Amino acid sequence: MADGLSYVPFKPGPGLVEHIALHIEHQMVAGILRSGDRIQETRVVDQLDVSRGSVRESFRVLERRRLIDVIPRRGAIVTSLSPSRVQDLTSALAVILTPVVSDLVPHWSPRHAESIDEAGRASESKFGCINPVCILEAMCRLHPNTVYRELIDDLIPTFDRVFSKLVRLNLSGVESLDQLMKTKLLRAIEAGQIDESVHQVAELCRSLERKYLETLERTG
Repeated sequence: MADGLSYVPFKPGPGLVEHIALHIEHQMVAGILRSGDRIQETRVVDQLDVSRGSVRESFRVLERRRLIDVIPRRGAIVTSLSPSRVQDLTSALAVILTPVVSDLVPHWSPRHAESIDEAGRASESKFGCINPVCILEAMCRLHPNTVYRELIDDLIPTFDRVFSKLVRLNLSGVESLDQLMKTKLLRAIEAGQIDESVHQVAELCRSLERKYLETLERTG
């Protein structure tokens, strides 16, 4: 456990490279590995009793997810969460979600609502509370255009890192985001209000950016 968050112990099995990558990623989300930390290949090999080749492949997976930078003669370094990076990500999130919400609202159904509820339960299992980005991700998965879910999947690992910081340091901020999502965004979607839903998803993304930047000011 680190800073109030637990992480799932490593369990080798099929898809070993992905398991190693997820294990390291979860250590970042839990705050065990922080921005700028060096991840030593030999230590991962010894700790998890896996081959160097598998660890190197997992580093490539993490690099594609923008969670680490592999630097010659230094190795794997946990990517820094800079304010500009967070601003770029939240801006991109709003761009992705605007057409998704516009297309989903006219066809919203109990099946969609159940998918959102499932995403909320999964988030509570992972973070102990609802991460708004998990709900937004679920909306992308409901859209028939699979490109939207691929785009948001690329952003999720970094958002998870920042949200975990928010959980550890600013629970009142988490609660305010949860209220904005439930009482504003989801209510507008369920009422079939397209323009209001688009407006509220933009407001939610702006609120996420503010809370994330406040957290980074305190932690780096």
